[in-house]
Amino acid sequence: MPLSSTRLDVVLGASFRLRDALVADLLAGWSGPVKRLSDPEDPGRLVLDLDTPSLFEEPALWLVRLSQPWFKRHRTILVGLAGQPVAAGRVVVSLAALEGPGDLAKKLDAVGALHRSEPPGPREVVDWLSARLLTHPQGVERPRVVAEALHRHLGDDVDALLAAVEVVAVYAGVKAIDAAAVEAVIGGLAERPIWEFTSALFDGDARTAIELLHAGGIEAERTLAGLLAELRKLLACAQTSDDGEAIRWAGARGRPNLYHVRNRARSLGQPLAERLLGAAALAQRRLRQSGTDPATVLELLVLHAQRLIRAKVR
Repeated sequence: MPLSSTRLDVVLGASFRLRDALVADLLAGWSGPVKRLSDPEDPGRLVLDLDTPSLFEEPALWLVRLSQPWFKRHRTILVGLAGQPVAAGRVVVSLAALEGPGDLAKKLDAVGALHRSEPPGPREVVDWLSARLLTHPQGVERPRVVAEALHRHLGDDVDALLAAVEVVAVYAGVKAIDAAAVEAVIGGLAERPIWEFTSALFDGDARTAIELLHAGGIEAERTLAGLLAELRKLLACAQTSDDGEAIRWAGARGRPNLYHVRNRARSLGQPLAERLLGAAALAQRRLRQSGTDPATVLELLVLHAQRLIRAKVR
């Protein structure tokens, strides 16, 4: 799917993972530099960049991921860009929905600049997931059975299903993914994945986090390593609106989607994220001391995090 010949293209869809896949297809035909932003604090400066050719560098394509609140506040800026000829740079916006009047969608549709990423419906999701599993590079034993197992536990949420496939693939290691791996990672409380623990901790929900710890299936060192990696991303997102820069600062691999991380960073705030990072690093050092009980270390970390988070909410 090609980019339009105008300065603004918009990718729509409820699933941020499917939007990212469509964005990657669009950017495959772009040979210049790519810059990344999420909810830019100064959209006027971005527009100025699009209007001002540089003598020193190639025109850039800005990939801008927007939340719905940002879109509501700054919608008129996108309306002004829609259908306009390219002067210097160009923008690809990734957004869940075009809320409000239909003028923006009409302008974009008229020039082929509106790209929709439609998730499968409830009746098609298992077939859709089975087809994706058939082409998974790690190999999948009985893809239909694996898809049904994932759907049984996670329902129709496309992003949850695709994230689970990634986690199950890591769990399977060099082996092909099978239904047994799905049950081991996602099947019950005893095997629920690390991301549920970190989510409960960030929500200040100590009860759920400790239940997950004592149900088993969560190894202390891996859990803390995952928590520290997530906190580094939170802090990077709190300090820069440029996704590429945030990924480099966090030391993350690849190009992870930072939409939910940014929402969490806004909710917690930088000072609290820094305190949680310090507490998690201290817990990791304690774990490496001989004679330390891992469960006790993690319980204390969870309770400390709950106290900090609840104090901020009040």
